[in-house]
Parts: sequence; structure tokens; C-alpha cells
Amino acid sequence: MAARIITAESAPSDQNKIRPAQRAATASRATGAATRAQSPRRDLEHISWTKSGRAMTAAAVEPTRSGAGVPSTKEAAATNSSGSPTRVLPETRDKARHDAKYDKKKSKGKDADGEAGGDSDKEGGKEGKRKLTPLERCEKKIRAAKRATRSELSVSGGEWQKHGYAYDPKVLSADGLGDDIERISAKDVSVEEFIERFERPCRPCVITDAMEGWAANREWTYDKLRAKFGRHKFKVGSDDDGYAVRLKFNHIHHYVNDPAHMRDDSPLYIFDGSFGDKEGSQPLLKDYDVPKYFKEDLFRHAGEKRRPPYRWVVIGPPRSGSSVHVDPLATSAWNALISGHKRWALYPPNAGLTKPDLKPKGIGLDGESVTWFQRMYPKTRGKEWTEVKGFPKPMDCVQKPGEIMYVPDGWWHAVLNLDHTVAVTQNVVTTARFPKAWRMTKRGRPKMSAQWLRKLRTARPDLAAVADAQPWRAEESAGEKTSSSSSSSSSEESSDTEPDTDPAFVDANAAAMKLNRLFLGGGKAGGVVGDETLLEMARERKERAENEPASPKKKRAR
Repeated sequence: MAARIITAESAPSDQNKIRPAQRAATASRATGAATRAQSPRRDLEHISWTKSGRAMTAAAVEPTRSGAGVPSTKEAAATNSSGSPTRVLPETRDKARHDAKYDKKKSKGKDADGEAGGDSDKEGGKEGKRKLTPLERCEKKIRAAKRATRSELSVSGGEWQKHGYAYDPKVLSADGLGDDIERISAKDVSVEEFIERFERPCRPCVITDAMEGWAANREWTYDKLRAKFGRHKFKVGSDDDGYAVRLKFNHIHHYVNDPAHMRDDSPLYIFDGSFGDKEGSQPLLKDYDVPKYFKEDLFRHAGEKRRPPYRWVVIGPPRSGSSVHVDPLATSAWNALISGHKRWALYPPNAGLTKPDLKPKGIGLDGESVTWFQRMYPKTRGKEWTEVKGFPKPMDCVQKPGEIMYVPDGWWHAVLNLDHTVAVTQNVVTTARFPKAWRMTKRGRPKMSAQWLRKLRTARPDLAAVADAQPWRAEESAGEKTSSSSSSSSSEESSDTEPDTDPAFVDANAAAMKLNRLFLGGGKAGGVVGDETLLEMARERKERAENEPASPKKKRAR
């Protein structure tokens, strides 16, 4: 029924007609108020409104019981100036709930820079709501990956391109670089010769003619990888909490082919250490073979689940790479380049270099390879570096497609991709470098080292004897640190590892004291401890244990 509107100009007769209706409405409101005062149902007292007019909160109160027909104190306070209580219509209440729910969902969809979107694939308000296009979704995922991997940089503020390295041709120039790393052919050098010439003396080299017949040479192109693994997610970095940041290869393919993204100073790139463990990327393992020089992998005895990460697929655009670091747990590394060119800078382990020397504070290093090559590398070729500090100049090398770089343990090295590159790399421990790797692993991964030693006692008792002969701590490595998260080309940094030389050891047992007297007393200071000496120490320990009379506790145990 339509309500009649009464105005001031209405006739008195009309007012007389409406008075009965007004009295009935007033009585009805009074009856309703009394009923609510006696009812246990909660009622809405007020609604707070934002400036935009959305209902954000609705406070509920429990009316105080009072006599029939008498409103409570709180109801009286909620009464408006006309004397009628404040009512919340169902339509208003439902809209408030809807708006609150919508606002909450919308707030979750905001990205790190406050832009709308987030995880939702829809944009806009109630009007104009639409789904993102595939390109927009791809761009959103890339922006999210950038914010996660380098939260200190603003994506929308253009800080990924603040240095302008993409516009400087000198950044990727190899002019004037030496070729300081020896190259050998896998067809001419045997495994035994490689061990004696490079592994034992801890010398890097570039290996050629070792990748012939690899399916990766023809299958690992951007387009073919996209066709096979377009929906698979590869790791492109880590966030501030250490969790992996991943992107689908479809998104990476777009990223490396987009001119706007390729102006980034240090672009995103794939460095995935789990590709061999995930079903979606396991087929990559069939496309390459481990070179003959590195078939021996002693860490495999620790178990696939316990051993640290050891193999990575590395796919990166120009100016990507890894800043200067040392490989963890005294592992050596080989890096096979399928396509593109990599620039390497290596520093020997026996030069006394430490992390503060190569990565000093106060010169604007940001952890990226391209920045290190621009700001720190030139200093390592200056007179102050060589003449004042007495440090060696870097050994330079440009790795070409089809070549394998061998980096022995303890060598500081940095890598810069000069163009679009695809590579695979692995870290290994071999017999020739086992003593140092065991010491580092025992200190850095004690639980894994215990499992490793148990397996070696069965599979390689000779190495188990070497491990038993190792003292607890070397005099020179009292302050050394270990890391088990990096590799020869990783973007992650690793800590200092012990130098390559092993002088006297300090330990309580007689064998270590003998070694201490040999190299610090009558021997030559700074001598290198060979495997033969360690084996002799192990035999002496075994003989003493066999000839030593059993203690009363051991007799009772028998």
C-alpha cells in the first residue's frame, strides 16, 4: 500500500484523517521496543561508516532486561532525536556484510607495491569486472617473482634498471680479457692424467670434446624447452625467508624475449637444483652424461636424500650470473655450457683471500654478479691489490659452447653470462680431494657425515681409514666456515672454506701430535699432508687399539 505524504499545506481535514494511523504506528513501535527489551536476541546498536560510505563494523549489544514496555538504558541512548529507536534494515546489514567480505578479499589481492591484483585473476570493482589476459597474468607472475627475489628493489619504481647496465656495451665486452685457463681435449687426456695434472694439484682447466653426442646440444633451446616444459616451474631465486621462488618456463620464455625486461641490470635466471628430483623436469637428466673425469661421486654413498644439492640446470640471459663465492663443503665443480658464452674470474685458494677482501663493504655491491664485475673486479687488477696487498690477479676465461669448466675446491670464482646461455653443472667429491671434503662435511653436516662414514666403511674402507685419521681441527682452519647451499655457478653466496694447504694439525691423540711435531717442529712449515701420511696415522691408531689392554669397563662388557 502506497504511503500518503503529508505536507504543511495539507488541509486540516486531512490531518484529522491521518491521526488515527499515526497513533497506531506509535503504539506498534512501543510494543516492538518492549518485546526487544525482553528478548534474549542480540540487536545492532550502531554502524560505523567509512568516508566512502561502506559499512565496516556493526556492534552488537545485549539489552538489559527491564519491565514490560520499558526500554533499556542502552536502547534509550540509541534513540534518535525524534524519539524513535535506531533500526538497521536487513538490506543494509546484508550490504555491510558483503562489502566487508569484498574488501577483505580485495586486500589480499594487493601486491608488494600496493597495486591491485595479487593472486586474483580478476580486476576492477563490481562494475567492469574482468579476467586477466594470459599476457597480464604472465606479467603479474614476473613482477611477483622480482619482488620476492629482491625485495629491496621497487619494481614499479624502476629500480631493477637503475644502473643502466643494459645501455653500456662495455658491461658485456670481453675485449682485453686474457685466456689464463689451460684447455685440454677429452680425447687426448686420460682420467689418470687428469687426476695427476689437475685434481691433485688443485688446478682449474677447460675441457673440450667431452660433450659430443649429448641430446642437450640440440634439445636445450629456449623454444624446445618451452614446448616440453612450458608449464613446469623452475627456480629463479629465493625470497627473504630462503624459500624457492619459481616461474613456469612459459613465463621465463616471455621474460627473456621481452625488450622491457631485458633492460634489467641483473635479470632473473633459472638456477634449479631440484630438476632431477621433480617428475616434470626429470627427462632433462637423459639429455646429458657425466664426463668421464667426474664419474666418481663419493657423496652418492651418503644417500640421495641426505646429500647436499649437487646438480643444477642453469639458463640465463645476458648480465645474469653469480657473484664471487667458494663452493661449499670443499666440493669441486664442472660446468658444461650448451649454448652462449660465460665470463669467468678465478682466484687461487692459497693466496689468503677472504670474503671481506673480495666483497668489501662500502662500494655498493648488491650481491649481483654484474655489479661485482663492474665495481670490484677492476680493483683486483690494480697495483694496490697486487703490490700493496700482495694478492694475485684474477685468472680470466671466456667459456664457449661445448666446453666444460673445471673449478677445484677452494677457488674463489665469479660468473657472468655474456649472452643467452644454457648450461648444466654438478659438484663432486673425488678420492684425490677427499680428506679436505671430509673435514668440511664433518663440521658443516655432522649427521650426514656420520651416515656417509658408515657407508664408506663398506664401499670404500680405504677412505674410511683416511676419515678416521683426520683430526678434529686444523690449526689454520680455526676460524673457517662451512656452507652447503651453493655451487660453482649459484647465485647464492657461500662462506670461506679452508685454504688448500694443510700444515700441522692440533689434536690430543698421539697421531695428530706426531704430525704436529713433523710439520711445525722438525718438518717444513706449511707442508702438504698427503694421503700416505693419513693412512699411516690410521694404521698406527688401529695397532694401538689392538695392542692396548682392555679397560675394566670393556672386560665387564665382554
